[in-house]
Amino acid sequence: MRKAKISEIFLSLQGEGVYIGVPQLFVRFYGCNLSCVFCDTKINSFGTFTADALISKILEYRKPYHSLSLTGGEPLLQADFIGNFLSKYKKFYRKPVYLETNGTLWRGLSKVINGVDIVAMDFKLPSSTRPPGRSRGAAFWREHEKFLRIAAEKKVFVKAVITRKTDSGDILKMTKIIKRVNPRIPIILQPVTTPFEDGRITDKSLARFKGILEKSTGRSEVIPQLHKMMGIK
Repeated sequence: MRKAKISEIFLSLQGEGVYIGVPQLFVRFYGCNLSCVFCDTKINSFGTFTADALISKILEYRKPYHSLSLTGGEPLLQADFIGNFLSKYKKFYRKPVYLETNGTLWRGLSKVINGVDIVAMDFKLPSSTRPPGRSRGAAFWREHEKFLRIAAEKKVFVKAVITRKTDSGDILKMTKIIKRVNPRIPIILQPVTTPFEDGRITDKSLARFKGILEKSTGRSEVIPQLHKMMGIK
């Protein structure tokens, strides 16, 4: 793929996960292979960039930042472009590359993992991602495990969005998969902060889910979306 569809490039603070509050340069790729009920990233337009044009644009940003975030949508839909881009980017700049992904496209990850430093992987729990009118969403257990085994070559942490519909069985199954790969991988429970959710998630539910994770791995945190609370991108 010679050109990529990119919706926006901007400087901001990372609003999720273990790097929360860290300044990053975000490159938001257009398109996604999923349609989660809680998705709050609506992308309606894009520009096209070659790898060289994207590098030139990135080098225009002079303010200090920690890392380059490849986000979306789902960036790995354009994995061939990203692989080519990163091979060139690393020659120009030494900023860490931070990949934000829904964790389902493991073949795409295998094409880019050599150029990535940090993987922020979403774990799509079926009870959380359910589409309207259905009791459960699609399950990606097998895809997530394959993805995580590749991601574990680098720094990686897992995020799981929690809604009022999330059930303990899904939390337990996620925990077992992560434990099989590497029980030291950090797990972030992220309470949903979109208008799609009917009512507040109870502290009791969050404590129960956190307890399940800590019993098996000992590494879990509850971290909300900082950027939504602050009103920034």
